[in-house]
Amino acid sequence: MKKCKVIFQPEGKKVQTVSGVTIAALAAECGVRLEVPCGAVGKCGKCRVEVSKGEGVSAPDGEETALLSKEELEKGIRLACRTKITGNTVISIPRSSRLQTQKILDVGIQTEVKLVPAVKKIFYKESPGESDLPVKFSGNIGELANSTMVFSTADSELLTIEHGDTTAILYGMAFDVGTTTVVGTLVDLKTGTVKATAADMNPQVVYGDDVISRLNFCLENKNGLAELNKKVVDVINKLIKEACKEAKTTPDNIYDIILCGNTTMEHLLLKTDPKPLATYPFISTLTQSMNKRKASEIGVNINKKSYVRIFPVIGGWVGGDTLGVILATNLYKTTHMKLAIDIGTNGEVVLGNKDRLVAASCAAGPAFEGAHIRSGMRASKGAIEKIDLLDGRIICQTIGDAAPVGFCGSGLIDAMALLVENGIVEDTGRIKDKSELPAELPAEIKEKLVEHENGNEFMFTGSISLNQKDVREIQLAKGAMLAGIKILMNELGIKADDIVEILLAGAFGNYIRAEKALAIGLIPQVALKKIIFCGNAAEEGARKALLSIDLRKDVEEIAKAVKYVDLSASPLFQDIFAESMMFHRNI
Repeated sequence: MKKCKVIFQPEGKKVQTVSGVTIAALAAECGVRLEVPCGAVGKCGKCRVEVSKGEGVSAPDGEETALLSKEELEKGIRLACRTKITGNTVISIPRSSRLQTQKILDVGIQTEVKLVPAVKKIFYKESPGESDLPVKFSGNIGELANSTMVFSTADSELLTIEHGDTTAILYGMAFDVGTTTVVGTLVDLKTGTVKATAADMNPQVVYGDDVISRLNFCLENKNGLAELNKKVVDVINKLIKEACKEAKTTPDNIYDIILCGNTTMEHLLLKTDPKPLATYPFISTLTQSMNKRKASEIGVNINKKSYVRIFPVIGGWVGGDTLGVILATNLYKTTHMKLAIDIGTNGEVVLGNKDRLVAASCAAGPAFEGAHIRSGMRASKGAIEKIDLLDGRIICQTIGDAAPVGFCGSGLIDAMALLVENGIVEDTGRIKDKSELPAELPAEIKEKLVEHENGNEFMFTGSISLNQKDVREIQLAKGAMLAGIKILMNELGIKADDIVEILLAGAFGNYIRAEKALAIGLIPQVALKKIIFCGNAAEEGARKALLSIDLRKDVEEIAKAVKYVDLSASPLFQDIFAESMMFHRNI
C-alpha cells in the first residue's frame, strides 16, 4: 500500500500512514482527539477539518455532500470520518472539531455511612497463635512476627503479608464509569475520609458519544472489544495515579475498589461479550450479584492481591450506576413516593419507595450532550450553559466566561424554554413565522427570528442558533424521558401530585435549572421545591458500598427487587411518547 505523509495543524504534528485510512482513524491513532459524536458514520457533521488545497484525500462521498455545502467543499472542508488519505497532505483541525475537556461533576450528596470495610489489617509484633488469626493461613506462623496481615472480611481471605506495622495505611477507591466521563474517589478505609478525587473524559468517546456507537464498534471490528476495554482500564489507572499523587500515597496502598457504570460500560470493563446488548431484547449477560475480579486480572494497577468489585445490573440498559443512585439517595428505604432521574443519552429513571421500585431506560439520544444539534457541543470552554431574557435582551453565560461557541445541554434547555415561554415556538414544536409572534415581544427579539422555506431559525448570539431540525431533536429527547416517567407512573398507579421529591442526578441533571426543565415539560409538573439536585449520586453510591460490606449486600438485594420495565414492550408507549413530545405543561 502507498505510504503517505500527513501533517496535522496547528500543532504541526507529522505522521506517516498508508493510503485508505480515514482522517478520523489516523487522528485517533496518533493522539489528535476529534469530535465524532455519531461514532464516525457520517451522520452528525461535527468532525469538520480543512484539507490544504484539497490534495491527498479521497473525493467526497454521499454523506459529505449531504452535510457540507458546495462552498465548504470548495474551501477544502471535509468530514474526517468519511475522508480517506490517498497521498501526502496537510490537515487543519479547527477548535470546534476538537474534543474539548468537559466540565465534569465529581461530587454528589454526602451521606453518613457506618464504617464496615471489606479489608482490614492486623499487626503482629510477635508470632500469633493459630486461634488468633482472622483467616486461614497456610504459611509458617513464625514468619508473621513484626508483620501486618491484610485480609478480606468480605471473603474471609488472606490478601497479603506486609513487613512491619503498616496498619496506618489502608485505602480504597470508588469509581463511576460513565459514557462521557470517569470519576474516581480515594478513601481512607480506616476513617471513611475522602482523600482525593480525580476525573477525566472517558477516552472511548473517540469511537462515538453514545453506547450504541461503541457497541457497533465492538461488533464491526475484530479487536473492538479489546480496544475499548483498554481505553477504560487506562483511564482508571490514570485516575488512580493522580489521586494517589494528591494524597501522597501509592497505588500499592489501595486494597479495594468498587466500581459502577451503565450496563454497556460494565460489559466493556469486564471484557464481556456485548453482542446481546446490541440486539432486541437487549439482555445483559451480567448477573444481579456483585461482579468480583482480581485487580491484576482486569489490569487495574493497585495492590496485586486485591479485588475490584463491579455493581450488578438491574436489567436491560438500567445498570450499576442506577443502583448507585438508589443507594446514595436511600430511595429503597423511604416511605414517600420519589422519582430519581439521570438525564443523558440513555436516561435512567427510578420511581417508588421502600415497598416497590420500578425502573426504565429512556432512549433520549445524544441531543442533550450537544450531538445532532447544529450548534450543540460538550460542556467545555465556550459552551453556553445559561440563557436569560432581561430587559428585552438575551444574556448568554458561557463556561469559562469565554466567547460563545455553541450550546451544551443545560444551555439547550434554557434556549428551548426561552422559545416556549415567549411564544416563539408552538406546543407542537413548530417555530412560528414573524407575523405570528406575540405583539408584546420586544422588536429586538423578533428580529432574531429568521424565516426559511424549510423551517425557521432563531439566532441567539452571533451564528449560534436553533433551527427547526434542532427543535425536533430536542422534542425527541425530552419526549423519550417524559414518556418513560409516565409509563412508570402508570405502572404504580400514581399521578404527579403523589410524587414527594424528584431527584435529579448526574452532571447534566445537576447543571440544568429546574424551572426551565419544567417549562419545556422535560419532567413531571411538580412544585419547584420538590426538585432536589443530588450531584454525582452514582459515584456516591459506589463510595458508600466501598465503606460498608453491609451496603454491598443491600445493592444485590436492590438489583433483584427493582422491577425493570421495558418501554419498547409497552402498548402505551407510542401514544404516550407522541403526547410527551409536546411542549405544554400538562401531565
